Amino acid sequence: MRLQGKQIGFALPEGHFSLPAVLEEIRKLVAAGAEIYPLFLATSDNPETDEQYLETKKLLEEITGRELVATTLADEAAGDSQAPFDLLVVAPCPGNFLAKLVNARTTSVSLSKPVKHLQSGRPVVLALVANGDSENLLQNVQQILSLKSIFLVPFGPALHGGKQIYLSRLDLLVETVVHAIEEKQLEPVFIESCWLPS
Repeated sequence: MRLQGKQIGFALPEGHFSLPAVLEEIRKLVAAGAEIYPLFLATSDNPETDEQYLETKKLLEEITGRELVATTLADEAAGDSQAPFDLLVVAPCPGNFLAKLVNARTTSVSLSKPVKHLQSGRPVVLALVANGDSENLLQNVQQILSLKSIFLVPFGPALHGGKQIYLSRLDLLVETVVHAIEEKQLEPVFIESCWLPS
């Protein structure tokens, strides 16, 4: 398969670290022959590492066969000693991190391992999750789509707790990765109604 032997960094942001649907997609990538390097993307220097975090960490390491590496949004040293991955996935990708990626891409400021990878020109796949009222969200999405090296898992609006949010179709993540390796965007990007696999 087209993913056989590909080295893929898979960053899971703090606060969305233990989502079962994401772990299932990682299993699919491994089954497709990809070499997955799990990353925990912390939003602070002292992230919460509760029992669920430890359980998920153990599960990730069992699935991928590699130790989980922690990095932060402000980690200047992250990735300096390692060649870029063939592709990097951020899933789920919160709206605020999407904004940071847009700003970092345009200002060339190194913020983290994902941003360093992005600046190397290699493909990055983002699985968006954000509040429907996130400021400048759709504007940021438009800017992201104009960049050659960033690819989005198809997403759309959904209702959660009576509020509108935007969710990626995580069941399309592997297909999006296959397209991104070939520098193609899976279409359509925007789906009128969306669901998140459980």
